[in-house]
Amino acid sequence: MSGETAAVVRGRVYGTVHLRHTERGTPAARFTVLQVPREYDRARGQWNDGEPVPVICTVTGPLARHVAECLTDAVYVIATGNLALRDNTLHLDSAQVGVDLAHHVAYIDDTLPAVLAGRASAPAPRAASTPQPAHRARPTAAARPVPAAAPDNDWWQSAPRSWDAVIAASSTGR
Repeated sequence: MSGETAAVVRGRVYGTVHLRHTERGTPAARFTVLQVPREYDRARGQWNDGEPVPVICTVTGPLARHVAECLTDAVYVIATGNLALRDNTLHLDSAQVGVDLAHHVAYIDDTLPAVLAGRASAPAPRAASTPQPAHRARPTAAARPVPAAAPDNDWWQSAPRSWDAVIAASSTGR
């Protein structure tokens, strides 16, 4: 299409993410991102928020399934793609969409804690103890933080994976 330009939209998902399928069965998702422009006021020495600008984002293919599963209302995202003005509304045909890590913590399959992934049982709750005044409190064995277990291998010391290994892992459906 003519009149499109590559753009990056950073903002908050507004409303529901809608997932549909085309006649050929291709998944397509649509959602709205509210981008709030910020301006620096030199006289006051502070940042001011402008009027929110709604941008309707559309994604297709496997990305649409991921977007529909991961994004909900009020999640901060960064989306890139072709931006166009249609019917007085900004539309972004997204090529990439991701959670904005400035606002959220995101886990992927490989980094999901074992308890959340269902690979380990939840730790037993600690017994309730009688609270002591702060000036008399002594750290006990139960109150001391338990250090996290060291990883099996040190990522910094391990050899980098080749692209062949990455492609093989992605083709197995991981």
